[in-house]
Amino acid sequence: MDVFVSEELCLGVIIGPHGIKGAVRVKSFTEIPESIADYGTLHDKNGQSFDLRLDGQSKGFLIASIKGMTTRNQAEVLKGTELFIKRKLLPNTDDGEYYHADLLGLNVYEPDGKKMGVVKAMHNFGAGDIVEVAIGETEKTVLIPFNNNTVTDIDFVKQKMIVEIPLGLLD
Repeated sequence: MDVFVSEELCLGVIIGPHGIKGAVRVKSFTEIPESIADYGTLHDKNGQSFDLRLDGQSKGFLIASIKGMTTRNQAEVLKGTELFIKRKLLPNTDDGEYYHADLLGLNVYEPDGKKMGVVKAMHNFGAGDIVEVAIGETEKTVLIPFNNNTVTDIDFVKQKMIVEIPLGLLD
């Protein structure tokens, strides 16, 4: 894919502290959650660097130590910090594979060409990826399963996604 939406991608977020020695709980957005530590130094939106070392898992989150962090108070300050990496450090995607960040902002159309809205967010609540589409100029959004049955085409050059709306979804 030659069209990029952003130069950086968010690989995870620090959920909060773990224990008293500066460890943090991390929600990873990578396909294999543990691989977040394989990409080397990550950074926040302000450019602060973080070297993660995974220590384990607890309640669905990764437990990680951050180089230089030794107290719970230091870890608490980082709650909500998003962890980014420069896109050029990640592998290119294969056909039919996408980084979620690349889908944000795409115009969403029904197969007949009728514009439905714009991709507002991507989610995964455990049962697969979900596309959140902002409908027209309203504040209404709809969640659509992100799979081959509903998302039939993605064209980054034309900045559009074609979706087959499951019956009853918009009722």
